[in-house]
Amino acid sequence: MTERKLILVTGGAGFIGSHLCERLAKDGHKVISLDNYFTGSRENHVPGVEYREGHTKDIEKLIPETPDIIYHLGEYSRVRHSLSEPAVTFDLNIDGTLAVLEYWRDRRSKLVYAGSSTKFAYRKEDGVAGKDLAPYTWGKATMSDLVVQYGRWYDLPYAITYFYNVYGPRERGDQYGTFIETIHQNWLHGLPHRISGAGNQKRPFTHVLDTVEGIILAGEKGEGDEYGICAAESYSLLDVARMFGGHLEYSSPTKSTRSVEPVDSTKVKALGWKQRYTLPAYIADTKHNEAPMETNSTDFATLKPKKRILIFSMVYYPNFHGGAEPAIKGITDRIDPEDFEFHMVTCLWNSNLPRVERYGNVLVHRIGFGLPDPRFEDYGKKWQLKLNKYLFQLFGGLKGLSLNRKYHYDGIWAMMAHSAGIPAAIFKLFSPKTPYILTLQEGDPVEHIEKVMKPVWPLFKQAFTSATIVQSISNYLSDWARKMGYAGEVVLVKNGANPNDLKQTFSQAEVDELKKELGKKEGDIFLVNTSRLVHQKGFDTVIEALTHLPENVKFVAVGDGEDEGKLKDLTKELDVRGRVIFTGRVDRSVVTLYRKACDIFVAPSRSEGLGNAFVSALASKLPLVTSGVGGIADYAVDGETAWIVPPEDPVALAEKIKEVIANPEKAREISTRARAMIERDYDWDKIAVQMREHVFDVACA
Repeated sequence: MTERKLILVTGGAGFIGSHLCERLAKDGHKVISLDNYFTGSRENHVPGVEYREGHTKDIEKLIPETPDIIYHLGEYSRVRHSLSEPAVTFDLNIDGTLAVLEYWRDRRSKLVYAGSSTKFAYRKEDGVAGKDLAPYTWGKATMSDLVVQYGRWYDLPYAITYFYNVYGPRERGDQYGTFIETIHQNWLHGLPHRISGAGNQKRPFTHVLDTVEGIILAGEKGEGDEYGICAAESYSLLDVARMFGGHLEYSSPTKSTRSVEPVDSTKVKALGWKQRYTLPAYIADTKHNEAPMETNSTDFATLKPKKRILIFSMVYYPNFHGGAEPAIKGITDRIDPEDFEFHMVTCLWNSNLPRVERYGNVLVHRIGFGLPDPRFEDYGKKWQLKLNKYLFQLFGGLKGLSLNRKYHYDGIWAMMAHSAGIPAAIFKLFSPKTPYILTLQEGDPVEHIEKVMKPVWPLFKQAFTSATIVQSISNYLSDWARKMGYAGEVVLVKNGANPNDLKQTFSQAEVDELKKELGKKEGDIFLVNTSRLVHQKGFDTVIEALTHLPENVKFVAVGDGEDEGKLKDLTKELDVRGRVIFTGRVDRSVVTLYRKACDIFVAPSRSEGLGNAFVSALASKLPLVTSGVGGIADYAVDGETAWIVPPEDPVALAEKIKEVIANPEKAREISTRARAMIERDYDWDKIAVQMREHVFDVACA
């Protein structure tokens, strides 16, 4: 029988700590938990454990006993959040841990310290060492070194353990939660999985009970540092999301994102530790024992819709996308599938995706070539992906005709003339009686589009002239349809603002956290643009305008694109590097948060079909300074809803920005008026009704 000991567990009401307390109590030990309940929960209390509440800084007063072993798990444990709350991190992980070390020195117990495996990692993108990623990682690495020194200075017994992406029962699913539980909750509630960066970062996810076994062995037999407790297998973030199932969305990597973690379990294995649990088995058991919440009552297997429409779109979820794809989803999600069911022909792009997959009210059929989990920049560089753009023009139409023989579509719908008009025109050649809807969403200058399409000009013209209905998102694009020979009435149905901008989706605490992460200080004015980093959008004009603005005015460029390298070089050339923040790609589901963390939206575009991001900025009540070109003119009126400047004029842009800053009351008045306009004319719920009544019902009558 195991000798009964008095054991102290700091953080004993937490995820790992509660399992450790439970195991120690079952082994017959007297267990005391000390927890301040910052992330611990009283729901994690287990029988046979004495719980005491308080900060580890007060350990001497709260724990007058002399334990045989101290398991110190009671620290702040989230990398990303420590970037926005370093004071809290250092209070818990440095001040608190110093008190624990002094307590250990006085009691001369054995200490088992839970170090952080991040200190062994690195971020290959910029060569940053794991310990330097964030306040949390730096503090943990520092305290691990201090434990070693205390042991040497005062001849004290200790063992330092390192955990690797622990998962299992009692995980948290909130902002301090683990990745596995976050994905689990997404699966349960039918939410998309938001993946940081490309999602290829691999982790040796380790079950909590395997982790606890290693901790106890280190407490009983371990001496010294580097007891890594980790599973033998590693899985990427994408692997985990796919094991659960569901749809993926991608966000930009944060400052804390790391690429790989070297793992060494040699020392803990020498103590007799063996892995007993695997992640795939855990996820399979979880899915077997739980059922996801019903998010859609429609049984598509037996669905008999009144009408079916086939969409042609070169790109669709979950691949990287622009403004047109959210428009499709925003509309189709709001139309009853009993009335209209939508199918789609699109490119594969990502070879890890299924060829056929339902995405809401759209049954997606993917054709062409793909690469495993391509990055955004691969779309313009890898020949396999570039080839898709050309092959889609021919084979998209042929695939549609093949599907039509099975489903007998009541209409086809091409999303953007320059990318999907030709497949639709080919379809119409062989099925002339099928109604055809063409949506114009183009943002590039029409002169540029026409030049690119010259080699296939007859078919491109036919994409307009053979349309039953042309629907455009701006008067600018409506004029283009008439110029291209379309003789019918153009139906003007605008795009909607991002719903997150219209609703209070994000709390002020989340906005404040992002401000801290971006480094926003008191008195700073943050300009922002959330478009693609391409020449058309005028990012270079904004960067040049900074040289005519005070030092406290900075620019947040949210997104990525082909001009990113050139723009970064420009910031160096103009010596404004410290005033321009490049975030990288940010998913549409969280881009609103960046707008709300900033002060003025700047959009000196050279051309624009509409400017979806600009509409969303107005929905968030951000003052909009823009060039007013193309479709922007439909909603941006100087002095009424926006501030208008000529494109490619950084001096004029700077002067308008100064005007906005100097007149806060006028800025609020104009922004309030613009918001009312957006609520009236750019709400997806209203737009879906317009599309149903004035486009789909009319075309497919």
